[in-house]
Amino acid sequence: MPILFKKKNSAAGGFLRRRMTRREMLYAVLRTALFFGLLILLLIAFIYPFVRSGRAMLRHVEAGRADLAAAESYAEQLMIGDALHRLELAEVEFDSARRELDTLTPLSSAPYVGTRIKAADKLLLGGLIAVSAVREALHAVQSVFLLATEGEDMIGSVIGSLPSGDQPFSDLTMEKKQAVLAGLLDTSSHLSRSVSRIDQALLTLGEVPQGVLDVELYAEIDSAKEKLAEVQVMLQTLATATQNLPSFLGYPDAKRYLLFFQNNTELRPTGGFLGVYGLAEVQNAELLSSMADDIYALDGPSEEVDRPAPPAPIQKYIRIDQWYLRDANWSPDFVESAKLMDQFYFEEAAVAGLDPQPIDGIVAFSPALASDLLRLVGPVTIDDKTFDADNLVDELEFAVEVGFREEGIPVFARKEIVEDLMKEVIRRLVELPLSRLVGALQLVERNLNEGHVLIWMKNPNLQSFVLDNDWGGRLQLSKSDYVTVIDANLAALKTDHAMSRNIDYSIRPVDGGYEARVAINYIHGGGFDWKTTRYRTYTRVYAPAGSELIRVEGALEDDRLRNPSGQPGTPDVYDELGLRVFGAFTSIEPGKTGTLAFVYRLPPAVVADIESGEYQLYFEKQPGTEDHGLTLDLDFGKNLTKAYPAEEPTEFGDSHYKYTTDLRLDREFSVGF
Repeated sequence: MPILFKKKNSAAGGFLRRRMTRREMLYAVLRTALFFGLLILLLIAFIYPFVRSGRAMLRHVEAGRADLAAAESYAEQLMIGDALHRLELAEVEFDSARRELDTLTPLSSAPYVGTRIKAADKLLLGGLIAVSAVREALHAVQSVFLLATEGEDMIGSVIGSLPSGDQPFSDLTMEKKQAVLAGLLDTSSHLSRSVSRIDQALLTLGEVPQGVLDVELYAEIDSAKEKLAEVQVMLQTLATATQNLPSFLGYPDAKRYLLFFQNNTELRPTGGFLGVYGLAEVQNAELLSSMADDIYALDGPSEEVDRPAPPAPIQKYIRIDQWYLRDANWSPDFVESAKLMDQFYFEEAAVAGLDPQPIDGIVAFSPALASDLLRLVGPVTIDDKTFDADNLVDELEFAVEVGFREEGIPVFARKEIVEDLMKEVIRRLVELPLSRLVGALQLVERNLNEGHVLIWMKNPNLQSFVLDNDWGGRLQLSKSDYVTVIDANLAALKTDHAMSRNIDYSIRPVDGGYEARVAINYIHGGGFDWKTTRYRTYTRVYAPAGSELIRVEGALEDDRLRNPSGQPGTPDVYDELGLRVFGAFTSIEPGKTGTLAFVYRLPPAVVADIESGEYQLYFEKQPGTEDHGLTLDLDFGKNLTKAYPAEEPTEFGDSHYKYTTDLRLDREFSVGF
C-alpha cells in the first residue's frame, strides 16, 4: 500500500518523494500509535485528578445551593435556628468546593481553562463571604432571643423556641428585659460588620471575569448579587434599628412621651384633630405609667389667659382669635407642628396646675393604629360598651359626643373611657405571647410607613433615625416636581368619615413652559346627623418653589350658610418649608360633589428637567388619610421613551404619561424622553 512520505532535503532546500515499504509503514504506524498512546496515558494520569476534582466541586456547589435555598425559606418563616443550620452546611459545602478547586491551580495559567478556574474561584469566594456575613447576622439576632430564653436550645424556629412559646412579654423580669435591650444594642455592631462583609462579597462577585462562563451562570450571578444587595439594605436598616430601639424603649434611661390621638374623621394637616392627649413613661421596655385625657382639660383653663393669634384660616373659618393646643398641628410638616405642640402643652399644663415634667418626644397616631391593635388583641369591653376593629371609631365618637349625656357623665369626664380603653389595650399587648410580638411590630411598622403614626424626638440621634425612615412626617423636598394636598376640616364636625377624594394632576406645554393643574374632587356621601354636616375645608397644595399661580377653580368665600350667593374665594399664595403654597377654602353639601383646582406654571427648574429628558414627580400623601385616588395625565409635548411605573400598553407611543393609583403611600414617578 503505497503512501507518500515527505522529507525535507536540507541540501537541496526542496522535497523528495519516495515510496515507503510495508515494513517502514508498519513501523511508522506503530511508532505513532505508541507515541499517542503514551501521551494519552500521561494526560489521563495528569488530568484524571482534576476531572474528579471538578466533578466533586460541582457536587459540593449544588449541595451548597440547596442548603442556601432551604436557609432562605426558613428565614422567611422566621425559623432562624433552621436557617442558621442550613447556612452552616452551605458554608461547609462551598469551602469544600473551593478546596477541590485549589487542586486545579496548576492549570490556572493555561489558556481557556485558567480563566474558567479564576472565575470559579472568585464565584466561590464571593459566595463564602456572603454566606458567612448572613450567618453572622442571624447569629446576632439569635443571641438576643437567647437572652430572653435563658439560654434554651435555639435549633428550630425562633418563635417555637421562645420560653414555652406562649409566655407573655410581661412575665419577663425587669432584669431580663434590660438584658435583651443591651443585647440589641450589642447586636448592632455585628450587623454592621455583616453589612461590610456583604460589600466585600459583592466586590468579589463583581471581579468574576466576563465572557468565560455560561450565559445562564452569569444570569444567576446577577440574581445573587441583587438578592445580596437587598439583604444588605435590610441588615443596614436592622443595624440602625437595633442601635436606636433600646433608647426608644427606655434603655438605659427612662423615656417620657407626650401622646396625641389624631382623629382623622376630623382631618387636620398632620392627620387629624387633636382631641385626646396622653403621657407615657417607659423604662427597659416596661410601661411605668400612662394616662389620657380630653384636650380641653388643657385648653379650657387657658381660655382665661392670653394666647397667641392662630393662623388666619382658623380665625376666619372657626372664628376664634386665640391659638390652643387642639389646633397646634397646623403645619403639614410634623417636625414643625410637634415643636409647637410641645410648647403649647407646657404652657397650658402649667396654667392648668399640672406641673408638667420634661418629655423626650411626641407620638401622634390615628384611629387606624388603634383599630389594628384591636384586631390583634381582640374586642375590648368598657362600661358595657364593646369596641372592636370595625366599630371603634363610631362607638367611641358616639360615647364622647352624644352618649355621655344620656349616661349623666359630666363633660369634663366624657373622655375617661379613652384612657380606660388605652390601658386595657396596653395590658393585653404586654400579655401577648412573645411568639406574637413580631406581628405587633409589623403592624406598627405598617402604620408608620402609611403615616398613621408620627414620631418626634428631642434627641438628635433618635430624631435622625426617625427622619431617615420617613416616620417623622417631614415633607420630602424633591429635586424635580412635587405635590402634596393638605386638607384641614374647619368646623365640619366628623364629616371626613363620609368624604371621598380623587386627585387629578395634569401638566401640558404652554408658551415655552408647562402649566400644571391639581384638582381635588370631593364626594360627600353622608347626610346631616350628630357627627356629619356640610364639609368645610381649607385646602393647601404644596408645589415646587418658584411655581406661579394662574388661577383657582372652585374656591368659596365661605359655606352655603355664610355665603349664600356662592361668592368665589380668594386664594392665598406664600412660601413655606422651601415650597410654594396655594391655599383656598371650599365647602361641599351632603350628597353633592365639588372640585377645588389650582392651576399654576411650573418653575424653570422643573422645565429644565423636562428639557434635559428626565422628569421626576414625588407625590406625598397627607398623614392620617387612607387611600385617596390619584390620576396623572402628564403631557410633555414629546414622545416618551421610558416611564416608571409603566403605563398600560395601550397608552404607549405618545407624549402623555397616564397613570392611575392611590395615595395609601407616597408615590414616585419618573419619565424619560
